[in-house]
Amino acid sequence: MISSNLLLLIVAAIILLGFVGEIAFRAKRIPDMLFLLLIGILLHYSRIIPLRYFSTLESFLGFFGIVALTLIVFGGVLRLDIVKYGHSVTKGIVFASMDLIFVMAAATPFFYYFMHISFIISLLLAAILGETSSTFIIPLLSRIKIDEDVRHTIEIEAIFTSVLNIIAVLLILNIIGHQSNFLGIASYLFASISEGIVLGGSAGVIWLIIIKQASVPHYYMATVAVLLALWAISDYLNASAILSAFIFSVIIANSLPLSKIIKVSGVVDAEKLTLFNQEISFFVLTFFYVYIGLFVNVLDFSALMYALFIVAVLLVARLVQTYSVDAATKWFKKDKPVVTSFFQRGPTVIVLLGVLLTVDPAVFNAYANTIFYTVILTILYASILFTSMSKGYEVKKE
Repeated sequence: MISSNLLLLIVAAIILLGFVGEIAFRAKRIPDMLFLLLIGILLHYSRIIPLRYFSTLESFLGFFGIVALTLIVFGGVLRLDIVKYGHSVTKGIVFASMDLIFVMAAATPFFYYFMHISFIISLLLAAILGETSSTFIIPLLSRIKIDEDVRHTIEIEAIFTSVLNIIAVLLILNIIGHQSNFLGIASYLFASISEGIVLGGSAGVIWLIIIKQASVPHYYMATVAVLLALWAISDYLNASAILSAFIFSVIIANSLPLSKIIKVSGVVDAEKLTLFNQEISFFVLTFFYVYIGLFVNVLDFSALMYALFIVAVLLVARLVQTYSVDAATKWFKKDKPVVTSFFQRGPTVIVLLGVLLTVDPAVFNAYANTIFYTVILTILYASILFTSMSKGYEVKKE
């Protein structure tokens, strides 16, 4: 049984590691996610801190996973600023949807035919890799002068893929856990999705009314509390908790236009909510990065070889997606090569690995190293590709 003093020390260490990670990013441009994963790996192999102390935190992993996924979805939706991005929001959401479709269409057959993984698990692993990470892509975009519409489209894509990524993975996990035949799966999905949408929509509208009537300036924590409660209630009722959270987030993020449409006078300060959401996410994501690093076996060279092939599959999927969408829409034109280079995986994939550890440890143990190496290699290779593809662009001054 872990003592309260030891738990306090571990929590303090996690927060301080996250702080040091941010310093490393600002000073040396080392992404905090990579820095914290490395810390976890070093703790694993150095045995400075016995693993049994960290294993006591495993009981908290499921809770942290729910909180992390909720905050990622909530934060992602809050960042979809319609006023700022205009019609690029629609383009970005469409392109983000294409991300998930093309990746799953390309990666699922690879897992199934070449790695000989069952179809449903292949589908799950492909969905986990459906993210294109805003953590890495947006800073790269900020370095060059590129068409404003293209910039906004890719920013929205990078933000929204995490939301779609999480929704797809949790729906597949629910399918694995509930039904085995096609009719049962279809019936479960219809009920779960429709109930999730109704619960999320109802909660969002009611909360807007409450906020206006209460007239309390510091409602940020209460809003997050409602979001977490909504997840718990939806899950208890077998509704899609992630869709409930998503619909609630959409309503809160768009309170101003929605208040005029549905005659509700409550309006939420999305900017303040975003800042508050980032503070909570800081601790939760830091915990995940270090914890997953503890379980990674960097000496698994077969996983590294598979990851090299998966990265090639993801690059081809990105290439086909970009050129196909542009052929139909002319959104990117001369910027297609640069857009193709944005296929880094990142924080959402790592969090979903943590969730997978709690839901299905056997699948995690079998494929976590491969997914980990895939994340690292996409970050490295995509960054190199971006450097090559962006040579003709004017560089922004710091």
